[in-house]
Amino acid sequence: MSSRFYFGGSDSGSDVDDDAPLPFPKPLDRSAFLAPDFDATEFLSSLSNRFQTLEDLQTELRELSQTLNKELVDLVNDNYQDFLTLGSTLSGGEERIEDIRLGLLGFQREVNAIRGTVATRRNEVAELLKRKKALRQETGIARSLLEIADRLDELEVKFNISKGRAPGSTDDAKSKDGTVQWGEDWVENTNYDSDDEYESDEDSGVPPRLRRRTEEFLMLKQLMSRHSAHHPFILAQDSRIRNIQEILLADIEAAIKQEPQVKIKQQMLQIRAAVEG
Repeated sequence: MSSRFYFGGSDSGSDVDDDAPLPFPKPLDRSAFLAPDFDATEFLSSLSNRFQTLEDLQTELRELSQTLNKELVDLVNDNYQDFLTLGSTLSGGEERIEDIRLGLLGFQREVNAIRGTVATRRNEVAELLKRKKALRQETGIARSLLEIADRLDELEVKFNISKGRAPGSTDDAKSKDGTVQWGEDWVENTNYDSDDEYESDEDSGVPPRLRRRTEEFLMLKQLMSRHSAHHPFILAQDSRIRNIQEILLADIEAAIKQEPQVKIKQQMLQIRAAVEG
């Protein structure tokens, strides 16, 4: 059999016998298949410069595969005892896996129990926060009602209702000529009611104390309007409110009759409308 020669030698044709057979391509390099990013398409594209038919390439690849299989069998046969030892070291692995599985199941149950406890505590905290909010609202309502009660008591004292003053009566005494005269209660200073802060209202013509009583009554109505008209406490104070309102309207009416200036009378009429509203 004649010796083969391969491509890749000298380019000079003087070293090649004219009667020698055609050159053969070099055998495939095994290292080309060991690349981590090996791609068959790119590998075949790199063989475009090989003067080799597709059938010859397939034959060479089959021979290479058979060679690798034979080497693998020889490797197993040569290291058979080592393979047996490896198998014996893996014995009992199923039991260990089962132990791990049982441990994981127990851990999962504990986690689920903790989650249930956390969910229960979260619901309890949410309920407590809801109750706290409701109590805070009720506390605010109670404070507002106490303020209304205090203002009612103060107005009753200032209108002498607690002393038996009847609705419709005033502290004003009519003179012999029929004109209304303001009583001492509207003129003299008292410890709880000073006119100093109302000195700026003297030019308006409206008696300072009457204006102050009106403002206090309107403030009381404003506070009561924040609550439902059907609230038991508000309903219980209806008679007291009406009593104060009637006395205040009587005092305003007396002041209107006494006032000679039309402009001031108009102001008092507006005040009366606000009290009646």
